[in-house]
Amino acid sequence: MENNYSIEDLIDALEDLIHNAVRVPFGKKSMIDVDKVAEIVADIRIALPTEIKQAQNVVQDKNNIISEAKHEAEVIVRKAEQRREELIESSDIMKEARRRSTEIISQAQNRSTDLRVSTNEFADKMLSRIENLLASDINNIKVLRANINGSMNSIQPSQPNIAPLEKPGE
Repeated sequence: MENNYSIEDLIDALEDLIHNAVRVPFGKKSMIDVDKVAEIVADIRIALPTEIKQAQNVVQDKNNIISEAKHEAEVIVRKAEQRREELIESSDIMKEARRRSTEIISQAQNRSTDLRVSTNEFADKMLSRIENLLASDINNIKVLRANINGSMNSIQPSQPNIAPLEKPGE
């Protein structure tokens, strides 16, 4: 496998490996290529930080948008205050300035709220997607481990006088 696959591609490859596994005669178990599984799992470990980094970038973008919206609101409020001070000379003009100032502040607050809500929703969707991918990966790995452990249990000899084979690396 190459490192440029997405998490979903790697999970699909893992599923294909499981679905195409050779069946063990007289049983429900299958044999899979452990090296291929290990390679796919290694690629998943490599791809996960990328997915997490993308989610962190989304959160950072959300924070930047909120910060810019707050700054823009402050600028609008300052402009409105300056304008109000210029119009204080006349009571009619002053009333209009107050009304307009309130309207501008309200619009800025509404825009800031809308931006915050939309960025929070987007960040939540991305994090939810990553959470679902991770949960799916964990479930697939658990199933794979169970299959591997089940395969190992069915391979062990049933005769007490035969010693089991040593696992590689022991």
